Amino acid sequence: KDDNTFEWTTNQVDAMRSAKKYYTKSEGVSFYEGKLYFMAKAERKMLILDLDQMTYETEISGKKFYGGGEFTSQPDQIMVGPSRKFLFFTEDGGDSPGVYVRFSGDEMYSTMFQGIPGGRYSDDETVGIALSPDNLRFYAGFQDAGVILEFTRDDGLPFQ
Repeated sequence: KDDNTFEWTTNQVDAMRSAKKYYTKSEGVSFYEGKLYFMAKAERKMLILDLDQMTYETEISGKKFYGGGEFTSQPDQIMVGPSRKFLFFTEDGGDSPGVYVRFSGDEMYSTMFQGIPGGRYSDDETVGIALSPDNLRFYAGFQDAGVILEFTRDDGLPFQ
């Protein structure tokens, strides 16, 4: 029975068995307030490890969606925003890869930007999410196209 607890191991065989069972093709590690967030691409889920309580929870990425867009391919990178209110995600492949945002208070996702389905960036991978030191510029790119994008907010405020 799975009681949603975990433990660290130094046994590589056990670690590989656990990774294959619970979080294959994991990427995008981020840490905030005692919790470690990372993506399991194959299962399209996010794992959240509470390092103080040694418990974990999982969430299917993009399951609850607000507004336009779609997050139907594999989740990839993850970044906790500077206000700690938002998690930013990239998407690997699919018809419209992009960057998606999840409010930390619930499991609702929305689209920050994405490629046009069937367009130039179809089946590409969104990479390299980062913020400028003043949080006024958000950066991301499309890997295969070799394009880096810079975003600013229309209201001039910093990204959260």
